[in-house]
Order: sequence, then C-alpha cells, then structure tokens
Amino acid sequence: MQPIQLTVFSEDEKNAIHNATLQVLETVGVKVFDADLVELMRQKGARVDAGERVKLPASLVMEWLSAAPKSFTLADRRGKTLPIPAPETYICSRVLLPKVLDYGADRPRDPRMSDIVKACQIANSLDDVDVVLRTDAPVSDVDVPPEFNGLLSIQMAMTHTAKHFFCLPINGEATRDWIAVAEAASESGDLSKERILTVGLSSTAPLQLDRESCKVLRLGAQKGLPIFVLPMPAGGGTAPVTIAGELVLLNAEALMTIVATQMVNPGCPSLYGGIPCTFDLRTGIISMSSPEFPLMTSGYLEMGRFYGLPLVSASKYTDSLTFDEQCGAEKMMSIFSSLASGADVIYANGDLDNALVLSMEQLLIDLDLVLAARRFVQGINVDKDRLAIDAIARVGPGGHYLEDPHTMQFMRSGERFVPKTYNRLGHRSSAKAQLEKAHEIVAKITAKPAEPVISAAAIARIEAAVEARKRAIISGN
Repeated sequence: MQPIQLTVFSEDEKNAIHNATLQVLETVGVKVFDADLVELMRQKGARVDAGERVKLPASLVMEWLSAAPKSFTLADRRGKTLPIPAPETYICSRVLLPKVLDYGADRPRDPRMSDIVKACQIANSLDDVDVVLRTDAPVSDVDVPPEFNGLLSIQMAMTHTAKHFFCLPINGEATRDWIAVAEAASESGDLSKERILTVGLSSTAPLQLDRESCKVLRLGAQKGLPIFVLPMPAGGGTAPVTIAGELVLLNAEALMTIVATQMVNPGCPSLYGGIPCTFDLRTGIISMSSPEFPLMTSGYLEMGRFYGLPLVSASKYTDSLTFDEQCGAEKMMSIFSSLASGADVIYANGDLDNALVLSMEQLLIDLDLVLAARRFVQGINVDKDRLAIDAIARVGPGGHYLEDPHTMQFMRSGERFVPKTYNRLGHRSSAKAQLEKAHEIVAKITAKPAEPVISAAAIARIEAAVEARKRAIISGN
C-alpha cells in the first residue's frame, strides 16, 4: 500500500526557500527580547547588533538544527508511548478556548470549569484521540484571584484525562504552572524522561521572539520538554503578501526558535510547525482558514520534511461562527492538506470562529472529518487476499457478497471507515442531521459522572503542587 503524500514544491523550489531563509537569518536577523537568551546565543556563535537583533550565519543554523533529534517518543499517563515520527498522524482534541457555543445557542458564552471536564470526557471516550490541547484562557466560574485561574484549570484538566498534553502557555508564569502540575502528575517527576507534556510557543511576526515567549522557550527547554513552534505570520500584514515570501518568513522564525531551543538544551525534542494566516487588506482581519491556508500548510510541512524535523500542524480552523457549509469546507481542506503532507500531530478539533469558540459537538464532527481524510491518505491496499479473485469466483455473475467469507474477513479490517456523526440513512424518517447526532453522543458521554481518571496518589501530588504554586505566586518567587 502506498500512502498518498502531497507535494507542492520541486527540489529547486525547496532549495530556493531554504537559501532565502538562511539569507534572512544571516542578514536581517530576529529581534530577541530576552537579554539572557541573547547572551547565550552570542556565546554559541550568533552575531548580535546594537539593537539586540540576533543574526545567525548559515553554517550555525545548520549546525544547531542537526542537534535537534529526528525521532523521540511522547507518552501519556496510561502507559502508552507515541513514537515520533508517527506511524500514523496523531489527533489532538481541545479542552478549552476563550468562548463556548452550546448546542442550540445563538451566541457563545464564557467557558466554565465544567466545560474542561466535559471536553476531557469526550477525549477519553475516543480511542482515535491521542493528545489533548488546553489553550490558556480563563474560566468564568471560579472565585479565586486571577493569577490562580489558569493553575486551577490546568489541575482540572490533568485530573480528568491521562492523555498526552499539548499546552500553549500564555507567559512564563503559566509555563511554571504547567510544569509544576505535570511533574506532580508524572510518576517520576522527570518530564525529560516521562514526556507527558509538550510545550508550544509562537514567535511574533515579523521576526521577533517576545519576552514571554522567550521565557516559555527557556523554561521548557531547560526541563527537556518537547517544544513545538508555531510562527503565525499574516501575509499582507506581518509577512509578505506572496505565499512564497510568507513561507520564507515563517521558515525563518521556525528555524530561529528551534536553533534557540537547541542552544538552551542540545538534543531537546523539537517539532516544526506554523499557522500561516492571511491579512485581509480591506478589513484588517486575519484568517486562519482562507483558501491559501491549506496551500501554505502543505508548503511549510514540506519544508519541515526538507530538514528532517518532526511535524505538527495546526489545522481544522474555520472563520465560520457556526456549523454550516463554510465550516465543513474550510476544515476539510486544511485537514486534508495536513494529513496528506505528513504531519505527525494534527490539532484543533472543536474550533469555530477563528479558534475563539469551542463546541463540544464540533469536537466529534472534526474527529470524523480527520478520520475520513486519514482513510483517504492511507491509500489502497493491493494484495492477493484483497484482490478477491476467489470471492469473485465463488459469487459469480448475479450473486451477492453479503455472506461471503471474504466479506466477513475484511468488513472490520479498516477497509471501511465508519463515521460516528455522518448521516448514512438518506431521507428516511430515522435519519438525523450531523449536528443532532453529534449532540446525542456528547449528551451520552457527559451524562456519566465525571470521575478523575488518575490514581489517588497522583491527585494528592497534584493538589500539593498547586498549593505550592499558589504560595510561590503570592510570594513572587
């Protein structure tokens, strides 16, 4: 079986983007807003001008990229390991966004702690979901000082799912929260060996590493945590309006961040990714789901393969505010581009409204979209048994295959993908719309009592770590 892989560049074009990227890093550089990181990079061979703009000679870029491991393993707290590169793309599901859209509601609302629990319950019920992602956003129903809000929601998420966590800390303090809770949640306390947490960060286009992102990078890398990088340029606004130019800028920011990670901790696992947006010159609004988004997604993933780096793809975005044709079309285009371009991890299940709104029903709908696209990308398995010559001979002209042994042998073999939320009954009276079917599944999953899925000992360690973090936050340490 030959898996289907999408390519958008010739070898000459990849080399052209690569060489342009090296020229940008060497002659333009990246503004780094962290004196300690700047000094470290200077000591490692970078040139730093008076404006703290870090410039990397081409040979230095390639030297430090070679330090990034090409393979490693992630883990969850159920004893499962996730090898990278992935044998098949891992699917990541969200547990929190700034807003939540309830089934049947016209407008989204502020998220509550119970939403985190429900999203974890959904992820736990889905064997095809290997990773969960919690974006740093406040919940509205906890009566605590604001600086404790994120800490408590991390505690809630870590208590109600044992799957591998991707996190996107909003600042250095949030990174400390994540590390403290994850160390307590692990059995060994060593996150460099028990890789239950992966940390993501985004540079600031064009060509900047802001102060808080530098803290996230240094704290994560010092702990040996896998780091995934997500440059987020917007073509026409914070990046060139041409797709090739935007990809050069994205590539420069991604490589700069990975090089910085390796300088902090050589051998720290790093994943190459990005969120290439478009900037609407008429309205000033960015889009993460324009027709160019899947094209640029395939482009940056191909460049990541060019360097032999593990790949993470932010996908399944939509500009739509609700469940409509635009939503499905935008999501499927970006999902297919990510899977067919070889992403090791694809994330963002459940998003609406440019990644501002989470829908529990969309979590399930998006999973079906991903699995349908993954089935396509797997290609067609052609072997002696699947050619079915014996079955064709047995059935002969005018017969049927319903009870043939060949059908029994392969009906559950993965040849056919069976979606949970699709309507396969046509216009019959029992048929239900996809959103309604998804809501029924969500209601069934979340009707069950939400019990912690980790041991009492782990819960106690997490509670102690949270209290210690509260004291540290209050004292300013």
